[in-house]
Amino acid sequence: MTKNDKSRRMDSDPGEHNSGGSLSSSSSPSIDVIQDRDSSAPNIIIDGTCNACQTEVDILQYSVQCFKCESYFHAVECSDQTYCVSAKTSFTQHLRPALERTGSYENRFGKFFFMCNSCCTECELKKVVTHDKRVEVIDKKLDNLRAEFRNELSDLKKHLLDSTNVSTSLSMPANSTNSVNLTHTPVENVWDNSSRTKNLFAKKVLVVKKSENSGETIDSSVLRKTCVENGIQVSKSFSTSKDEIGLVLNSDSAAKTLIDKLKVSAPHHKVQSLPPKTPTINVVGVPNEISKEDLKEEIFLQNPTIRELSTSAAVQGEEKFTILAISELKNNSDLSRATISVSNTIRNYISNGCNDRIYLGNGTCKVYDAFHVKRCFKCQKFGHISDKCDGSVCCGFCSGSHETRNCSTKNSTDLSQSCCSNCKNSTNQDQVSNSKHPAYSINCPIFKAEQEKLKRSIPFYQKK
Repeated sequence: MTKNDKSRRMDSDPGEHNSGGSLSSSSSPSIDVIQDRDSSAPNIIIDGTCNACQTEVDILQYSVQCFKCESYFHAVECSDQTYCVSAKTSFTQHLRPALERTGSYENRFGKFFFMCNSCCTECELKKVVTHDKRVEVIDKKLDNLRAEFRNELSDLKKHLLDSTNVSTSLSMPANSTNSVNLTHTPVENVWDNSSRTKNLFAKKVLVVKKSENSGETIDSSVLRKTCVENGIQVSKSFSTSKDEIGLVLNSDSAAKTLIDKLKVSAPHHKVQSLPPKTPTINVVGVPNEISKEDLKEEIFLQNPTIRELSTSAAVQGEEKFTILAISELKNNSDLSRATISVSNTIRNYISNGCNDRIYLGNGTCKVYDAFHVKRCFKCQKFGHISDKCDGSVCCGFCSGSHETRNCSTKNSTDLSQSCCSNCKNSTNQDQVSNSKHPAYSINCPIFKAEQEKLKRSIPFYQKK
């Protein structure tokens, strides 16, 4: 016997002893009533007589009513003990008060009820039917998803075929009164479209050099006047490491206009156009012991669009496709990871046209973004390398005044001994309080911020 709104315990198997039923508790009983109850059921009371022992039964004292079918059953003192719910004492002192919520059961949580074997079986069958129906619904949904996937795949193949330059002439039948010659307009390859490509890296970066005569930086008032009078829109200006002025412009035409106007207003200051930064990707799952040249050739053979984009005249001023390194995977020594610098256009094609996968060998390889942030191994700061560092020596593990390779605690697994010099010297108190990690940790908040900064400077990610 249980006493809980969500549970039910069977007192017996449907074909065995007791009254052929179960006791449960519920705060909202069902109102369904089974009308055609089998009158030959064991210990059912018909016209005051037990069907099992054929004796008259005091319904108010020695019977129990099925919650679902509302039939009465002989509960105690039946001559056939296999149909008794329980002993007489237990029934009168516990079961009946629990069913009627009297005595000590009056204020208890939930409500007990009795259910005969036939009703129990019927409820279980309903559950089985409901389960089968759910399985059937799920199967139908899966079939629909498969059909939708096949349709989308078919549409994608058609789109790729239509993207090639094909021209077909169609004419009306000869016996038609009006003869019309229809010609399909050639469809450009969407990934080799110069107008589309320009939008990927529309912003232009210019650097105004120091004067060739005096070596001084351009007068800010002259630069400002030139931009205002010619309606040149500048998104951002900054100072370079050589104290030269950098400008980010919204379009190629604005950059050309500024270059031409500065030749007049500041003739001693040369203007240099910087190529857009390009993405770096990791191709995971390439075979071991393959050379950079062979890997590049295989990728171009199986991914012709990448090969075409790498030589496209529409993509100017940026690195197209360069394999930087091939390194063995840490979790799988049988495969390697290739780090590749690609153009913004190629990255856009791999992302949107290939779902970040490329064909290689007898399968496909997953493509991930890689953001390589410069960090100085001498002072541990970001943005430069040790060959160009004027800072003091700092340990990358404990931030002490020694080289990382000479640190006596760098191999410790106890990170409480580590200290990130960048977080330690930060003006952000949250970073200062969470500086218990090496400067080279991938979880360093300043390192993550530098990655985001690098990401925002690459045109492909600016469009996301």
